[in-house]
Amino acid sequence: MKKLLLTLMALLMSVSLASCSSSSNGETTTDGETTGTTAVDSVADYTGPTEWVEATSREVQNMDYVATQLATDHELNANFVDGLLENAPSGEFVGALAESWESNEDATVWTFHLRQGVNWVTSTGEVYDEVKAQDFVTGLRHGAEFSAEANVLSGIIAGYSEYIDGKDFSDEAFANVGVKAIDDYTVEYTMASPTPYFYTLTTYNVLFPINEEFLTSKGTGCALGSPDANSCSFGAASADSILYNGAYLLSVFDAKSQTVLVKNPNYWDADHVYMEKVTRIYDDGSDPYSIIKGFEQGTYVQAGLNASWADYADYAEKYAANAYPELPNAYAFGVVFNYNRQIWDNTNYATTDEAKENTHNAILNENFRKALRAAYDKEAYLATSAPGEVAKSTLRNINGFPQLVYNSEGTAYGDLITAAYNEATGESVDLADGQDSFLNPEAALEYIEAAKEEGVVFPVHLDMLVIETSDRLVKQAQSMKQSVEENTDGQIIVELVLKDEDTVQNIAYYNQDPALADYDISTFTGWGPDYADPKTFVDIYSPDAGYYMTSIGLSSEFEGDKEIKEAIGLYEYYDLYQAADAITDDLDARYEAFAKADAYLIEHAIFVPTSQNSRAMLVSKMVPFTRSYGASGISQYKYKYIQLQDEIVTVDEYNAAKAAWEGK
Repeated sequence: MKKLLLTLMALLMSVSLASCSSSSNGETTTDGETTGTTAVDSVADYTGPTEWVEATSREVQNMDYVATQLATDHELNANFVDGLLENAPSGEFVGALAESWESNEDATVWTFHLRQGVNWVTSTGEVYDEVKAQDFVTGLRHGAEFSAEANVLSGIIAGYSEYIDGKDFSDEAFANVGVKAIDDYTVEYTMASPTPYFYTLTTYNVLFPINEEFLTSKGTGCALGSPDANSCSFGAASADSILYNGAYLLSVFDAKSQTVLVKNPNYWDADHVYMEKVTRIYDDGSDPYSIIKGFEQGTYVQAGLNASWADYADYAEKYAANAYPELPNAYAFGVVFNYNRQIWDNTNYATTDEAKENTHNAILNENFRKALRAAYDKEAYLATSAPGEVAKSTLRNINGFPQLVYNSEGTAYGDLITAAYNEATGESVDLADGQDSFLNPEAALEYIEAAKEEGVVFPVHLDMLVIETSDRLVKQAQSMKQSVEENTDGQIIVELVLKDEDTVQNIAYYNQDPALADYDISTFTGWGPDYADPKTFVDIYSPDAGYYMTSIGLSSEFEGDKEIKEAIGLYEYYDLYQAADAITDDLDARYEAFAKADAYLIEHAIFVPTSQNSRAMLVSKMVPFTRSYGASGISQYKYKYIQLQDEIVTVDEYNAAKAAWEGK
């Protein structure tokens, strides 16, 4: 769904503490049935609760919505500003600010026709101006000048990459970028090459609009053509730093306390905004029972059943008629290696240069990385917080979403990656979700012996940061440490470096400087697709400005850290990527070529995929399938469309709604 980097902490808090205005205690009737509510089509017919409160460890850092790449920001910004399209609860792409859209025959020009009468409003709800086509031009230019998402649109919108790379931000230079307002209500995008999936990218924030007059009022550095972040307050983490055209306004933002959203009284689609108020309460995750306690007190609308609870079986029995598994999702999380660690302020082992160099050399060794992968029991790792069935189904073995696209024969993209991997390796491995395709303690020891022959000295120690206040994160880290060490006979030692949340977040999440990546391995990165094309995942490991370069400790310049990039195969990966991206007239050939790049990443263990986004067995009062659903973009973060019912959803109600949803 987007160009995003998620923290594992955020991932584990994805099961919200949520509250509604109902005073129901959530008890089922004696026969296990409830009086469930059927979804309605407009606010006029809605009689359910109108307030949603959730606990979360995630807080907005940057409200410059076209510039940020963080999921923590998307979760709120998606509710403040609409783009051209959005995803409905059915998953369908529907018009948001665009009433209609079309492309020319070869999908090199896309035209969007805007709704008239959609207003920008201030944080207090005062109408500021009408949303016009020029606002989309301004949004794209501002994002480019603040270096936002350059790699997302690289090679997609004509002239966009050249505008950024040329560092000439004049009006004359921008005139070569493929975007223009044809009139007040028509915006046109010209592609660098045929791009049939471009409409799916419009649900992502990089293409959202900005009112230029308001932008320039936020400082001299906000002026188009003269970007200076030090003198531009547009998008600062405060309610009045942006204009709103979305379903909600930011009413309260108290860091590590609470964030409150209120319904936009001038919203163009107010008939589909059922929650009048949304409150997000900060929770550091230190109490693993906090969600279920609130749920059972009648305060919170949903909770996840945590497999790490000593009395989990009791809860599972209690809610047998109500608990259902969350849907699979499009994210890919895993273990990243720091290929060029430069600081050791947070370490358990690196007291000598010899120790540092030994770990560095090991990480550069492919057999070592494969040894760690073969020793790592991913299912046990996930089972520390999710029930066994859910933990297993959450396993992911590729850097991507297997069902992101299908070829003309109906073959899922994940199956194309499996075929490419087996062809390249001569193996017979199934990379489908729901299994650990690489766990093999005997193979781990064989890889270690091969690494020894190539000069790696064992034991090898690996620092991994862990948020000390999170019960679930600590248990998961302990599980990983245990399996890796046991399955390598103590030859690979995972050092758990327990630190406070701010320290870990600043190093492994918010940090944009590879030199400050103070760890050897990290589980704090995850990715969801920005648009419906394999490029959205393949691009993040590109040696040329790939977003994961920072996370793996390498320069985002193509020639930066060249020797290391060559050693681990990133340039070969890049060649496969470029060859695939050059194919624009045959989607089957394009997908097959991209699958080779995705398979290469796994073949050489450059990244160790682990899971989807966190999933759980839920008990909930949200009317099933009333939230936006999309594999790409940021629509899934919208509170728009959500409806609540007074009683707990039963498994029967959920399954009936699921069958209807899948049949749409």
